[in-house]
Formats: sequence, structure tokens, C-alpha cells
Amino acid sequence: MREKVIVVYLLAILLGILTGFVGSAFQITIQWLDNLIVLLLDYAGKHHLSRALFSAGLSLIMALIAWLLVRKYAPEAAGSGIQEIEGKLLHVRPIFWRRLLPVKFIGGVLAISAKLVLGREGPTIQMGGNLGAMLGEWCQLKQHRCNTLITAGAAAGLATAFNAPLAGVLFVIEEMRNEFNFNFTNFKMVAICCVMATITTQFIVGSAPAIPMAVSNMPPLNTLWLFFIVGIVIGLTGLAFNKLLIFTLTLTDKLSYSYRFLYITLIALTVGYLSVYYSELVGGGYEIIEKSLIMFPGFKTLAVLIVIRFLATMLCYSTGVPGGIFAPMLALGTLLGLACFHIFSQFFPEMNVEPGMFAVAGMGALFSATVRAPITGIILVVEMTQNYSLILPLMVSCLTSTTVVQLAKNAPIYTQLLHRTLRLSSIK
Repeated sequence: MREKVIVVYLLAILLGILTGFVGSAFQITIQWLDNLIVLLLDYAGKHHLSRALFSAGLSLIMALIAWLLVRKYAPEAAGSGIQEIEGKLLHVRPIFWRRLLPVKFIGGVLAISAKLVLGREGPTIQMGGNLGAMLGEWCQLKQHRCNTLITAGAAAGLATAFNAPLAGVLFVIEEMRNEFNFNFTNFKMVAICCVMATITTQFIVGSAPAIPMAVSNMPPLNTLWLFFIVGIVIGLTGLAFNKLLIFTLTLTDKLSYSYRFLYITLIALTVGYLSVYYSELVGGGYEIIEKSLIMFPGFKTLAVLIVIRFLATMLCYSTGVPGGIFAPMLALGTLLGLACFHIFSQFFPEMNVEPGMFAVAGMGALFSATVRAPITGIILVVEMTQNYSLILPLMVSCLTSTTVVQLAKNAPIYTQLLHRTLRLSSIK
């Protein structure tokens, strides 16, 4: 028995290293392609070509290649992919890691570098889960042990994407609690895998926080009720986010091949064009998060950014290319939190709270509301920013926003995405 436990722990270590390596390679390749695109745009500008039109053409080519890869070789690589992992653990969806891993990696790099409003986190989680399935198959493990490796790989994928090992563990506890078989050994496998993935990522990419920001002091206790209001506002936004995302997907599911081709073409051309002159409107969201935390835009600017990025997230995710919604959600939450700060400052000018605190609270609250994982949202934001003094306001806003969505009886977004996937597969 002792030897078996040691073996599974060693497998968890190996899986963590593999996931950390693949996730780091995914991130580095995206950055490399982004830099290459900048060089190409500079070249176009020096030769008196329109940078905007050139960028639109590049985005179109990359988005179409990503979509065709998914459509022809691995339909399960579309979108985030987290729902596919949950479906596998519920024994309602298969895993085809041989085709998923290359398609998700290449398609994800292309779609994200095309500046679509998508994140790398969902794809990294799905690739981590598939690496767990690969390792389980190679070692000829029993189904329950394979499922543990799939879960551990998915958790390690989140830890890798955000440089947040504890959030990876908590994500399994909250988001996959109905699918995961909890016992001491399985839990330790997940934790070990997340730790090794984070160590590997930090060794390759570095240990800097995913979102750098100044360390803030704990806000005064008499201002915590403001974060309760933030939680209500963002909870309602999260409810709208979930409903509109599913509504958009339902509409686009009805498109024929030719109309979907045209749909993706129009979105990619628009995104590519905007990325030259209005880069903050497109892309995953880390750039706009960092700018917002430093520059603190005015209320009108924030309102425009919120509306456009909200709609852009719906449109880009509904294209069916590989890419997740984690980063776009965090960006939206940041903008919403700053917008709340502007409103509060008009009514309570004497409040002694930094705007960055509301930005961080909004970031965690929107994630918690849509995914229905408040503890993960709290710890995730704390690990991403390395700002541990914000735990109390984060708890208030995240727990409140989650309660709003719970009272509305709106299921977690990945549960709804899984139901959509099963519905589409039954039609086929």
C-alpha cells in the first residue's frame, strides 16, 4: 500500500512538471508571436502600408486557422474547455488527448495572438487535464486514478496560468466538487501537482505576480459596506454575463458553415483593426488591467470600456476558437470596480479607500459570480496581485456577488456550458 501511494505521488510530481512546462511554453509562444506581429506591423508602417489593415488581415488569417483546426480535427478544443474536463469526470464526455493537445496549443496561440477577447487560462486548464489523461493511459492506471490525474492536471493548469498554486487546489474543491472523489490521497495529489507546476512555471517564466500592483493597506472598517454594494452590482453583472454568453452561443450554434465563416471573418477583421488604434478594447485583458491600476481612467472612459469589452467577450467566445473567459472576466471586474469607486467618491469624498482596492474587489467578485467559486476568487486575486491585505474586502464583495447569482438560481457558467455541449452532441 505504501509503495502504491509513493508511486501516485511521483506521478503527481511528474504531471505537475509536464503541465508547468506546457503552460509556460504556451505563454511564451503567445508572447513570441505577439512580438513578431509588432515587428511585422512596424515593417508595414515603414513601407507606407496601412498598419490597421495589415493587422486586420493577420488577425483574420490566425483566427480562421484556429477555427478550422478545431472544426476539422478536435471540436472539443473550442472555447475554454473546462466544461470538457468536468464532462469527462462525470463520464459523459470522452477525452482525446492525442488530437486535443496540439490543436488546443496551436489554435489557442493563434486565437489569443489575433487579439480576440479571450484568455489563455481555460486552454491551459484543459491541456493540463488532458496531460493527466495521457499519463494515466501510459501508466495503465485504473479509471478512478486516471480521473484524479485529470483533475490534478486541470488544477495545475490554473496554477500555471495564474502563478497561483493555492487557487488551483481550491478551484477543484469548489468548481469540481461534484465530479471529484475526495480523499486524503487524491487531495494531496492535486496539491502536489499544483506546487510542482508552479515551481516549474516560475523557473521558466519567472516568479513575478500575474498582475503587478502597489501593496495596499487594509481599508477602514467603516468602509467595508461599500464593498458589499460592489458585490451586489457585480453580482448582477455576473448574472447578465452568464445569461448573455449562453444566449449568444445559442444563436451562433444555428449558423451554417458559410455564415459562421463570415461571422468569424467580421469579428477577426474588426478586432485586428481596433488592436492598432484602440488596443485596450481587445485582447485577453491583462494589458487593460495593468493600465487601469496605474492610470485610473475617468468614469466615461470606464463606461465605454466596460460596454465594448463585455460585448466583445460574447462575440469572440462564440466564434468557437480555442480561448477562455477568465482573463476577460478579470478585466471586466477591474473596470467595474473602478467605476464603482468613481460613483462612491462623488457621494463620499471623505472615504479613505484607494481606487485599486475597488478594482481588485471587482476582479474577484465577477469571477466568483460567474463561476460560483467565491473562495477560489478570493485566493486567486490575492495570489495574482500578492496583495494579502485585501482579503477582507475581497471576502465581502465575492461572497455577496455569489449570493446574488445563487438567489437568481443561475447555474455556474461551466455547468451551463457543459449542458450546451451535451445538447449539441446529442443533436449530432
